[in-house]
Amino acid sequence: MKSKLKPCSSPCRSLQPWLAPTGVALACALLIGGAAQAQTEPASEAGAQAKQETNALPTVTVTARKRAEVMLDVPISIQALSERELRASGISDVKDLGEQTGFSFSSAQGTGAQGRSFGTVTFRGLQGELNFPWENSGGIFVDGIFISGGVSGLGLGDVARVEVLKGPQNAFFGRSTFGGAVNFVTKNPGTTLAGTVNATVSNDGSNDVDASISGPLLGDTLSGRISFGSKTKAALFHATDGGDLGAEGSRYVSGTLYFKPSDSVWVRLRGLYQQDEDSAPATGMVSATGNTSCTGKTYTGKDANGAPVTYTPSVAYFCDGIPSYKEVGSKVFDANTALPASVYAAFVDNSLGDPFLAKSPRLTHMGMKRETLRLSAQGAVLLPHDMDLAVNVGYNESNSTSIHDLDRSKVNAFLALQTNPTRDLTMDARLSTSPSNPLRGLVGASYFVSTFQLSQIDLSSAFGQVSPTRSTGAYLDLRAHVPAVYGAVEYDINDQWTVSAETRYQKDKSAYVSLDGTETSNTIKSWLPRVTLRYKPMATLSAYVNLARGVQPLTVNGGYANANAAGKAYLENLFPGITAFTPQPKLESAELGVKQQVSRSFQYALAVYDQKWKNRLSGTTVFNPASCGTTVNTPECPFATSGTGVTISNEARIRGLELTVDGQITPSWSAGGYLDYKDATWTKFDAANAAVLTAPAVAFHGNHLARLPKFTVSANTTYRFGLSDGWSGYTRGDFTWVGKRWETDFNFTRDNGYKRFDWRLGFEKKDLLVELFVRNVFNAQNWGTVSRYFDLTAQPLTNFNNQAVQVTLQDPRSIGARLRYSF
Repeated sequence: MKSKLKPCSSPCRSLQPWLAPTGVALACALLIGGAAQAQTEPASEAGAQAKQETNALPTVTVTARKRAEVMLDVPISIQALSERELRASGISDVKDLGEQTGFSFSSAQGTGAQGRSFGTVTFRGLQGELNFPWENSGGIFVDGIFISGGVSGLGLGDVARVEVLKGPQNAFFGRSTFGGAVNFVTKNPGTTLAGTVNATVSNDGSNDVDASISGPLLGDTLSGRISFGSKTKAALFHATDGGDLGAEGSRYVSGTLYFKPSDSVWVRLRGLYQQDEDSAPATGMVSATGNTSCTGKTYTGKDANGAPVTYTPSVAYFCDGIPSYKEVGSKVFDANTALPASVYAAFVDNSLGDPFLAKSPRLTHMGMKRETLRLSAQGAVLLPHDMDLAVNVGYNESNSTSIHDLDRSKVNAFLALQTNPTRDLTMDARLSTSPSNPLRGLVGASYFVSTFQLSQIDLSSAFGQVSPTRSTGAYLDLRAHVPAVYGAVEYDINDQWTVSAETRYQKDKSAYVSLDGTETSNTIKSWLPRVTLRYKPMATLSAYVNLARGVQPLTVNGGYANANAAGKAYLENLFPGITAFTPQPKLESAELGVKQQVSRSFQYALAVYDQKWKNRLSGTTVFNPASCGTTVNTPECPFATSGTGVTISNEARIRGLELTVDGQITPSWSAGGYLDYKDATWTKFDAANAAVLTAPAVAFHGNHLARLPKFTVSANTTYRFGLSDGWSGYTRGDFTWVGKRWETDFNFTRDNGYKRFDWRLGFEKKDLLVELFVRNVFNAQNWGTVSRYFDLTAQPLTNFNNQAVQVTLQDPRSIGARLRYSF
């Protein structure tokens, strides 16, 4: 058979949507940005940059729809960054990536005390508050393999590119791409011996080193690559007891084998092992005790019957803005960082016999420790008529232990240990037709299985506890089984009009194993379609409209499921209709977009969207009646001292706009920018835990969603210049602005957002690059995150009336250098 392959066609198309399921995504990018790049990698960044000068704005190829397409032609909102662009802009973690590509990553929601133990990825304002993986509105993928535990750090030594897809991607990628998807594409081994070393050091003590080497193992048939990295973020803040806050450390090693016995067959194997160990997170608390800014202020809400009510905040809180770091000073970081002797036996030696702690890393200090293993195998065969059969399998295992100070103060009122073992396995196979046909399509099947476990041990001395106990209200043993079939059809009506339809049918079975070993399960069947119409009147201009439906994973209402009979009855009285499983969050989305290459040196992409979010999960903590005093675990007082967490559902509508521009102003001067606008409002919001602040008001329909800025802007500019003796240079500036955000869904006050400016100056010659950089040039000291919290410092604690806000601060200015050497 005569091959019809174009350059890179076999590996690229073969990986099209191999694993587009619940847990897998974007495969062809693996070889477009991986194999192709690895086999033709420029000798240095200087070579790549010189090529960009010659070609002005380069053509970017992506695989968001499971085949290689020019990014400006893809009828969804999408951005892509190569490894070179990631390094040039100083992106080294998911938070930085989100700021420049239009999604957000936060490890400071909910209590925020867990640091990197949990992280929430938010697309288009679809922000949860429970801080668990199923609350992510965007799925994180590595080489198309879904990572159920999430990703907080980037090991750039093995990354070729990143693709960021916005809007529901469920049709191809399953339930875990409710609002979007982020896919990290790793490099494939090349067929010639090559290697790279990168090293970054900063004046604050942070450092980041990675190295890789790849080459042939058996001629052009078998090649291999090994990479390793070490990243240390120094403790940039310290608690009042002198302990470190915000220190992070990661170490990883990865290996890849690429086997290609013929032009029509390939197989790829990859493995990664990583260890993370952090100090206590740099999360602070600003107490509202004694603040009088709410005195005399009136707000409106609704009572339980929907009638409008007017109220004044019933306790001290912030109604005229959040105090700044300059006003409160370093005392905001007042958490305990030393592990008291009273918890050592339970937290470290597992004297309580917690089964999840038994298989998690042993942690002897405040902070977090995690071990991660990832394995994947992909393969594809080119069939007659230019069809592809592709298979992808991925396994992930992560075990973490974290110990944190819930009250964020030196009082030592609440200490908690959390363990979080996770496992997931994804299997997928798909068959696709030739992408050159006017009528083209694909069919596939996938199976995803996962286990998510969480346990917590508390020492609540504020309630009189003298020894740790296991928490029944913060226990999860959740199993998911999700078989699915999916398909897509696309038809070119004529040279200008194209219509496509994609859909997935899945059965999401969620099983919950309670503390006593009882298993309860529930299954929801879903159709997840996306229909798109694209109009392309000329080669450089396209417009599209798409309609899509998305869902988030089915999950358990753990506080109710673990409660005893008296506790369940108490909760049923508070929340009529509550069950062991939460309602499944659903999204209806409409998007209209325009993309145009105005000239060889300027292009833009604009998307506007309208989303209706049903069953948005909100958490609230329910405590024993006030009459209980310190009595717990009785029919009259059924909960532990720390109460129990339950989940209720609300509804929201989010409309927004995304604009990306790129320009090559002169052959030596380029610039780009991104603008994100969101209008996120509650169409239904019953605040079950608002009474402490609002007295009679329980509903806040029409309020804005908390912690979401209306505006986010990022911009960059680079100027390149020639030097003597083969050297060239560049200077680059990056600006980020995040607008004001409400600190709570009750909309009492907003923080001021933050701005940051970074600057870089680099020099290159052949295989060598030397760069100097300054992050946060003007040493801006704004809050990075702000959310309502409780001041738990009262001893003994008799109520939860004392209010506070939980905050994180921007990292202070740092100066450093980066060295890159390639051979």
